[in-house]
Amino acid sequence: MNEVQTFVLEDSGIRGALVRLAETWQQVVAAHDYSPEVRTLLGEGIVSTVLLASGLKATPSVSLQLQGEGALRLLLIQCTDGHRVRGMASVKSAPTDAPLLGAGRLVVNLDTGKPNGFFQGIVPLTSEKLDECLQSYFAQSEQLETRLVLRSGEQRVAGLLLQVLPGHDGEERAVDAFEAAAACAATVSAEELTSLAAEELLPKLFAGQSIRLFAARSVAHDCRCTPERLAGVVRMLGADETKTLLAEQGHVELKCEFCNRAFRYDDVQVDAIMRGSPQTSSAVH
Repeated sequence: MNEVQTFVLEDSGIRGALVRLAETWQQVVAAHDYSPEVRTLLGEGIVSTVLLASGLKATPSVSLQLQGEGALRLLLIQCTDGHRVRGMASVKSAPTDAPLLGAGRLVVNLDTGKPNGFFQGIVPLTSEKLDECLQSYFAQSEQLETRLVLRSGEQRVAGLLLQVLPGHDGEERAVDAFEAAAACAATVSAEELTSLAAEELLPKLFAGQSIRLFAARSVAHDCRCTPERLAGVVRMLGADETKTLLAEQGHVELKCEFCNRAFRYDDVQVDAIMRGSPQTSSAVH
């Protein structure tokens, strides 16, 4: 179950999205020795980023960053068209009782791919809980009533988003209906949100509502450290830098912070890259 499903509560003017991830989340964290708390936060971040992308009509690129003064230095999630995701976390040494986030900021970047279609929202971290931080983002950046529920288990992580549809915000009836739906959503358990089929879960949560459920779309892990992209990084280093690295180390090594793999290039491969040919690395570990 690695999918996103959108739906509408037609009687209430509310749109929603439901994301559940299993293997996709596990693939993101597989190559890293993250603590359980960081694994969970990274999973919730991936779910949240897909939820952010779910409401956009184009084929957007969405990124979510958490930068804090607690034990977590940086969390970065990227979601591109087709709901392909990757993510990483950087943690610094800190006392065991130090908060994971602490003071800091949340940054959301939305790129619709259209002219003048890039948007950035920056809000302070207002809580140790990611869903509460994101609700502050929605309140300040989109000014639409939004509720976000995140739940996780041992093998799965899930999220549920509710948002008033444009044109319904401000209506007293719509506000009351939204508060009622949000209260129902808050009661969902981790087991229900991560495991129940949408056709079973949504009528259970929103009893009596007319629910229009759209087709599920898959969410996949995609690190994107391809030979072409890596060759571009080598070229960005420039001739002088690569010559220095070859002279000192005998190779140029690049490490992907997302999948934790290292890619090594010798002088012949670097020369070919500089002449415009992507190369498969001679060592991957």
